[in-house]
Amino acid sequence: MCKQILIVIIYFAPIITYTQNDYEIFDDGNILYEEKKFEEAKNKYLNLYQRDIISKELFLNIGNSYFKMDSLPHAILFYEKGLKIAPGDIDLTHNLQHCNTLLKDKNAIKKSILINELIFSFLGKSPNYWAYSSVILMLSACILFLFYRLSTELKWKKINMYSGILVLILFGFSLLLSAISKSKINESKYGIVFTPSVKVLVEPSENASTTYLLHEGSKIKVTAENKNWYEISFNEKKGWVKKTHLRKI
Repeated sequence: MCKQILIVIIYFAPIITYTQNDYEIFDDGNILYEEKKFEEAKNKYLNLYQRDIISKELFLNIGNSYFKMDSLPHAILFYEKGLKIAPGDIDLTHNLQHCNTLLKDKNAIKKSILINELIFSFLGKSPNYWAYSSVILMLSACILFLFYRLSTELKWKKINMYSGILVLILFGFSLLLSAISKSKINESKYGIVFTPSVKVLVEPSENASTTYLLHEGSKIKVTAENKNWYEISFNEKKGWVKKTHLRKI
């Protein structure tokens, strides 16, 4: 059993391990931000993001840097990414609401209440947190298994056995939350408009007539796709736009 647990630990280790250098890069970005060197700070944060490091603090800082650089679509994109793993976070919500007041298009999208959103609202943890928890629980289960094997008294064997079973149940729960959190991040039903002004067409053809206009920063729902086109919905109005006009959240 310990062998299988160690194999899983080795499998997860590259995914969840933050190096000392990662923390130093994040701190360097914070220092640059305080010095009002927003583009340099943004580059530090993006260095971490491009290495698949996930945290609401990182998304918040990237969004803040872009906002200070007057790049509203980028700021909104990263605030939205942060809220995917930490729904209801006060800082992310406040900053996103402020950005939305600056948009030309007012969006009436109402978030659906999904079970994983309720979990994140209550627990507010990233996939990395649950992955760390899983590793700790696996190590605990391994130790309890060794104690069970080494115990000579029936009483302690039972205690270690039942404790090990409980820890394995918690491990499974933690692993499930990590998977849900990861799938939530990869899920891309919504997007942000990155073009200053884009025509939303009645069909996926450049010769199609325009049904309405959207401007940069607007959040839309992607309802379908056709080659280089997305069918989108904005305030219950549907239409088609080229994929190059959007960035999925």
